Amino acid sequence: MCGRYAMRATTKELQREFPFIEDEYFDIHGYQTRNEVFPGTEILAVAADHRPKEYWWTIEDRDAKGIWRRAINAKAENLLWAGMFKDAFRNGRVLIPATGIYEWQVQPDGSKKKFEIWFDEPVFTFGGIARECLIKEAPRDCCAIITTKANSVFAEIHNSKQRQAVVIRNADRDRWLDPGTPLAELQRMLQPLPDGETHFKPA
Repeated sequence: MCGRYAMRATTKELQREFPFIEDEYFDIHGYQTRNEVFPGTEILAVAADHRPKEYWWTIEDRDAKGIWRRAINAKAENLLWAGMFKDAFRNGRVLIPATGIYEWQVQPDGSKKKFEIWFDEPVFTFGGIARECLIKEAPRDCCAIITTKANSVFAEIHNSKQRQAVVIRNADRDRWLDPGTPLAELQRMLQPLPDGETHFKPA
């Protein structure tokens, strides 16, 4: 799963990655780097119109049985059929910039050790989905980070659930955002990045 991440990129670094983000966005939102980003807070994401936007990191909705659910992650295997996610996957895919992700390794004594993980691209992007939800009875733009099966590095660190966040390569970003991208292409992007592109250290 992905429950915490880091976003330490400066405004200049973000604009190098996403040249369409104008200075006005940072002036309005008062952007700050964040060593640890938590669910249930507003986060920066980019949607198909290439406009940066603040999203609430948690999707809330009733499931098929009418039970109220909250989700900070969406399993790649469930995106096509889960009521909370399927429309957002078709029409609301987003990119969520980050510079690191945190995971916890369960130790033999039951304690947990925290690691920070990053990839070859200094500012990488999670594959996410976004939709409108009711948060405290008010409509709000919400998002979740997609997870997939773990590569060997993640499987060793996140050894309890063996999942990892989906990371969209720079070369695939436009295709990820495009509502017309074929399902086979999207499914390729939902696969974990190779072990050799995955780096970690104790946090």
